[in-house]
Amino acid sequence: MKTQPTQNLEPRLQRASRDLEAQLESLFARCPDLWGFSVQDKNNELFVGRRHQPRLSAEQYGDSYEDITQTLAALLDERPEVCELLRTHFWRAALTYRPDSV
Repeated sequence: MKTQPTQNLEPRLQRASRDLEAQLESLFARCPDLWGFSVQDKNNELFVGRRHQPRLSAEQYGDSYEDITQTLAALLDERPEVCELLRTHFWRAALTYRPDSV
């Protein structure tokens, strides 16, 4: 998965980008029905929206949300600068980075 071209990032964000890439690859491997998700910053709080294919039960949907938020929270605890890479982007299971805002 390529989170974004890292050559244009400062070194601390390059390292954070590699860690983010590894965590997202693992997340999509654990959640094969997860098609993608977005993270939006609203008033300094991060909100996660996600899409699945096929449609999940309420319990599965909740489990998926919990997995995403726990993965991101752990990464943000370790590397707060990852927040700069997460905001307003859509992350797809196709393992590509789409830099447009959601």
